[in-house]
Amino acid sequence: MDETARRKITAEDLWDFRFTGDPQLSPNGRRVAFVLTAPEKDKNGYTSAVWVADLVSDDGCIRPGKPRQFTAGRGKDGPCKDHTPRWSPDGTRLAFLSNRSGKEQIWLMEADGGEARQLTDHDEAVGAPAWSPGGKEIAFTAKVPRTKEEKEAYEKRNKDVTVVTRLRYKANGAGILDMRPRHVFTVETASGKIRQVTSGDYGEAMPAWSPDGARIAFVSSRLPDWEWHNIVDLYAVPAAGGELVRLTRGKGVASQPTWSPDGKLVAYFGHEKGEGGSVNTEVMLAPADGSGEVRSITAHWDRSVGGGVGSDARYDGGGAGPVFAMDGKWVYFGTADGGISRVFRASASGGEVEPVTPDAVPGVSSFDARPVAGGRGMVVCMNAASMIEIGEVYAGLDTPGRPLEAVRVTSFNEPLLSQLQLVTPERVAFEGTGGVEIEGWIMRPVDFEPGRKYPLVLEMHGGPAATYGHAFFHEFQLLCARNIGVLFTNPQGSQGYGEKFCAVLDGDWGGIDHKDFMAAVDYAVSTYDWVDETRLGLAGGSYGGYTTNWIVGQTNRFAAAVAMRSISNMYTKYGVSDIGYYSNRQRMGGADLWEQEDFIMDRSPMRYAPNVRTPVLLIHGEQDLRCPIEQAEQWYVALKRLGNCEVEFVRYAGENHELSRSGKPLNRIDRQQRIAGWFAKHLRA
Repeated sequence: MDETARRKITAEDLWDFRFTGDPQLSPNGRRVAFVLTAPEKDKNGYTSAVWVADLVSDDGCIRPGKPRQFTAGRGKDGPCKDHTPRWSPDGTRLAFLSNRSGKEQIWLMEADGGEARQLTDHDEAVGAPAWSPGGKEIAFTAKVPRTKEEKEAYEKRNKDVTVVTRLRYKANGAGILDMRPRHVFTVETASGKIRQVTSGDYGEAMPAWSPDGARIAFVSSRLPDWEWHNIVDLYAVPAAGGELVRLTRGKGVASQPTWSPDGKLVAYFGHEKGEGGSVNTEVMLAPADGSGEVRSITAHWDRSVGGGVGSDARYDGGGAGPVFAMDGKWVYFGTADGGISRVFRASASGGEVEPVTPDAVPGVSSFDARPVAGGRGMVVCMNAASMIEIGEVYAGLDTPGRPLEAVRVTSFNEPLLSQLQLVTPERVAFEGTGGVEIEGWIMRPVDFEPGRKYPLVLEMHGGPAATYGHAFFHEFQLLCARNIGVLFTNPQGSQGYGEKFCAVLDGDWGGIDHKDFMAAVDYAVSTYDWVDETRLGLAGGSYGGYTTNWIVGQTNRFAAAVAMRSISNMYTKYGVSDIGYYSNRQRMGGADLWEQEDFIMDRSPMRYAPNVRTPVLLIHGEQDLRCPIEQAEQWYVALKRLGNCEVEFVRYAGENHELSRSGKPLNRIDRQQRIAGWFAKHLRA
């Protein structure tokens, strides 16, 4: 399309976004199943369906076929969510999770299509399906069904009363938790017969079968005071049930277990560094029999594995590995390296770490890898985006001595994106606190004209150990469409730049990163003559909301601010956040309420509320349990009562911490419009 015929992006364009995710290769690597999620106008929600595409032709080359819808994405009551596709070991069947019958259950379809049949009819929602090597069973996790008597008592209970006896009793997105643990079960694919494998007071997650089908690995927190600690271990249990074998030693965390092809090792993401809040997650190998030492094969590579770059235009439930090569000599995994997220592979002997995916596909959010039939290498299939493209599915061959060339498999968003005037961010690098180089990006307004001055908004990510980079941001593009420039950076405290770079912020919230943010603005003002220093704004969500509240209490440099799902009082957050009681101590350098009260309040924006003169818009979901809405309520009341600045408080009923990423479409659209409107008003855009 002619560039002059393109139009500016709008908040309402969300309705036409299509989100691919969770690519899963067939056992021979010739086909890929993935999930396509789309906003649903009629229900003001989302529908997800499984799609399939052919990948590898008879000559062993990647030649994608036209993607075809595999599941309906609809149940008897309308749109539903079909997701988590998993191929049978022989590639003849596809299992997936669906809520079409009312709650999440496992469904089966023949690989050539047809009607889906419900495999599990469990009283509780099920998750994490994993095929046995022989294809006769599927492992999954679920709560143990209540007995008839327990059901009757549960239904007759006073639903206005909740009795809490545990420390971990709520979670963002889930609300008040059902305290019953999730256990590992198996279901026979022929008969639907379900067998419980694990039991007891502790829950299990992420089941993975050994190559011989004799055992199932999983992760679990089983310390006596597990609720207080953030320690997760790796275990194995006989597939028929029996005695557990602990494969790790309670020294750190473990997730995503994967067996080596010979069954002697279990790879996982984790570390043995205790409960440090900002330590690198590594690719670890544990002896499968529980003897010997656990070792890291990426300890020498100063990056935290399994992560990625943030986005507000993604709905991807897939994973980032680890995946063993066919010969067991390499382990594939995904992570962010600076602002680029890609697939890497590490030598199982603990030597080399090499990038697999090319620079042309910089924003990988999930992937799968399988040996291609004929032994010509590994097919790598990924969900990936760029700064001007919403995520799509890509695939390529990783063969010895040849760089992987990624081929695009889907183009669901092309009809929309081809109509839009989008801004490609320009990479910047400047000196931060202590002489450290800081990476960032700046975006010019859509109608940019040389010689004119424009407002600029500094956007700050959450975490604080998150990462900005090569991913599509609807919010940023919308601001540019309103003739507002955008600056976003990865200050010290971000992931993707090494453990020291990330951990330096622990115990220094509002310190070193604040200085880096100010250095970013100084750099933009001094480097780009189009930036109007009198029309600067700042915005952020979660920890970025904290830094927004913090900065307006430290300086009057900004003409407007938007604080989303923010933090204002670190003291009260300790007791109201679903992770506050352990995360606060980690991130505040070990500071505890009763010993370092003054320090905690000194790092709370609330202490500096009398200084605020910047107009502030507060945006918060009423069901946010990560940064509960009382944080915004306190900040709003303080600023309103003091009366030194304009302040507006927007509350979204039923929304949690994920409002900007997976909230109801109408609420996401409203949020975008309010952000752009606030800045347009106060920055005179």
